[in-house]
Amino acid sequence: MPGRPFQSKLLPHLEFIRECRAQRMSYPRVAAELRARFGLHSAPSTIFSFVKVRARRRPVFALPESIRTPTAPAMPHPTQPAPRAGARSSWLSYNPAQPLEKDPP
Repeated sequence: MPGRPFQSKLLPHLEFIRECRAQRMSYPRVAAELRARFGLHSAPSTIFSFVKVRARRRPVFALPESIRTPTAPAMPHPTQPAPRAGARSSWLSYNPAQPLEKDPP
């Protein structure tokens, strides 16, 4: 194993970055502050990745237990009147008492 493991150049400035983010500074602004105060050149995306890796994990979101609520009594489904023998029915009509059929072209 050659040398020591990689360590971020931002690690010594962890507390400063934490304070800046607590003040709601944007990542480009934090990068500018690091450049001005410490002479450390770093991209805003690098600072974002640094913060993201060290952020606390959020709890897993779960739906709450189902709450039993009183339901209204079921209403009987209104049946549609049967189509007349000679008239062609609309394609939107449906009678659950009769089987489905294709319309002739």
